[in-house]
Amino acid sequence: MLVRQSLPDLNLTSMLPAIDEVVMGKYNQYPPQFQSIYRMKSSTRGIEQTTEVTGFGTIPVVGEGVGVRFDTPLPGFRKTYLHLQYGLGFKVTKIARDDDQFGVVVKLAAELGKSAHETREVTAAYNFNRGFDPTFPGPDGVPLFSTAHPLVGGGVQSNMLAIAADPDVDSIRAILTLMRRTVNHRGLRQRIVPKTLILPPELEFVGAEQLGGDTRPDTANRAINAFKRRSGMPSFESWAVWEYLNDPHAWFVEADPEETELRWYDREKFNTVHGIDFLSRSLMTAGWMRFSCGWNGFFGIAGAPSA
Repeated sequence: MLVRQSLPDLNLTSMLPAIDEVVMGKYNQYPPQFQSIYRMKSSTRGIEQTTEVTGFGTIPVVGEGVGVRFDTPLPGFRKTYLHLQYGLGFKVTKIARDDDQFGVVVKLAAELGKSAHETREVTAAYNFNRGFDPTFPGPDGVPLFSTAHPLVGGGVQSNMLAIAADPDVDSIRAILTLMRRTVNHRGLRQRIVPKTLILPPELEFVGAEQLGGDTRPDTANRAINAFKRRSGMPSFESWAVWEYLNDPHAWFVEADPEETELRWYDREKFNTVHGIDFLSRSLMTAGWMRFSCGWNGFFGIAGAPSA
């Protein structure tokens, strides 16, 4: 902990490094939760754009002496990520710095780091908190979680339970089966492995009960926990609690983030700048960052709306 004695004088030479240490210490105090959910990328441009291109359908039988048929990949949906700039600061007067007996500067610096941490988490969770909202569509014209994502090659695909239910043996079975039945834009099986059950705080212990043991939690019979013994796939036994999910009953299943199209772009990492207002001799400290996040496809993620 940084205490008053750590600041032998309040001249900028000694004070600014101490302020930065406090800000970044609070910012890094807890590991970011969203980084295990999004594909984390850096960016060197003002925007990032993604364009889907479909693969091919199944290969047809070709008779002897008959020429091969050539297929053409289809253009998919496009997404533009615009990096927004975020900034917030505080001022401390010269007199307050000189007479700082209660660590006001230290407290304000810590709060700035906390605000930056919270801003990133809240922004990341926003896509999930509105993930079932038809007025918040993605590149394909429907929300992140929908029973009718349009496929470029024709038809629709669901990544949402049609009937809302809290996570239990039956609903987790249903969503895992739904993901296993997922096809791509040309009708081929995706074969993306579900990895993590993502829960709001209210469902934390439900997740532990469903996935934490080796036997089924809904019966006294000696039945195995089949989530840990999936045919042809790794066990499904990982769960995570994301404190920034607002709905106490909505929950999600995700593959490895690198198998999804949930994307986070850091254009400018969180950093601080300092200055002096020479008219009032006030110390000014501000934190800045630029980033964008969103999704350009629904594969590898599925959700259950609030029951």
